[in-house]
Amino acid sequence: MEAIGQHRTLFIVEGILFILLGILAIALPGIMTFGIEMFIGWLFILGGIMQAYRTLKAHDVAGYWFSLLSAIVSIIIGGIFLLYPLQGVITLTILLIAYFLIEGVIKIMYGFQLRPIQGWGWLVLSGVIGIAMAAILWSGWPGTAIWAIGLLVGINMIFFGSSLLTLALSMPKRLT
Repeated sequence: MEAIGQHRTLFIVEGILFILLGILAIALPGIMTFGIEMFIGWLFILGGIMQAYRTLKAHDVAGYWFSLLSAIVSIIIGGIFLLYPLQGVITLTILLIAYFLIEGVIKIMYGFQLRPIQGWGWLVLSGVIGIAMAAILWSGWPGTAIWAIGLLVGINMIFFGSSLLTLALSMPKRLT
């Protein structure tokens, strides 16, 4: 609890940032969905290139061929995401279902650990909403894939940002 009070300003800034990014994602869900998919594709490609470079430079390290194969797979997956964005969005929607489910459970557990602090219930609520979003995505899949990532990530960001903001504002500026 003391650490939250000591870093209160950071929690406030992070909460506000999550809220603003969430509003943007909700306002442009289709664009945000495909933007996230393309970003992830580029991350795979850049990560694969970096891994390949490191592997080729350190060719005498154990596991050379496995590391090189892993780099090639990352580059190929990134290329597929960039060449076939709709399939990438559908795949990411499945991953998002798993993410919201797991993140929801973690937020609920985190909230219960902070139970003595005023506002802990907001983290629990944020976790319940994450689990509900996983259920919504699953119930309409694959049709939900086009808009879901942008919209639901936006909603999740707003609730998480709000929970951080509420938690931080309930803490005194410095705990002693």
